[in-house]
Amino acid sequence: MERKDLPDLVHSFTVERAVFVEGLRLMGSYPHRLLVITTALGQIKSPYPHSAVNPNRIFQSLIALLAGLEVPFLCTDTHELGEEAVASYLYQIHLYHWLEKNDHGRYLVDDDL
Repeated sequence: MERKDLPDLVHSFTVERAVFVEGLRLMGSYPHRLLVITTALGQIKSPYPHSAVNPNRIFQSLIALLAGLEVPFLCTDTHELGEEAVASYLYQIHLYHWLEKNDHGRYLVDDDL
């Protein structure tokens, strides 16, 4: 898992792009991976006060990350919501792993995810 705020995300996809993308490639080899961005998706698509980078470039990089490296991303409005999302994600991973390991299938109740 990786977490970025907006300035860090922009910096990572521009100045440190090669290093960041290589790290994401490595992350892609894990069965469970997630990039958490602690800003709203609308902010990613809006002009940046701290950079002249085109917001579409960053947005398209995220979509390429999702499609090409199969690393999902999640945008949360705050750092605290990001922490909660990561904790919930890890809990669900553990829960489904336990269910499968104990021959309960990959669902909690009938017609569950």
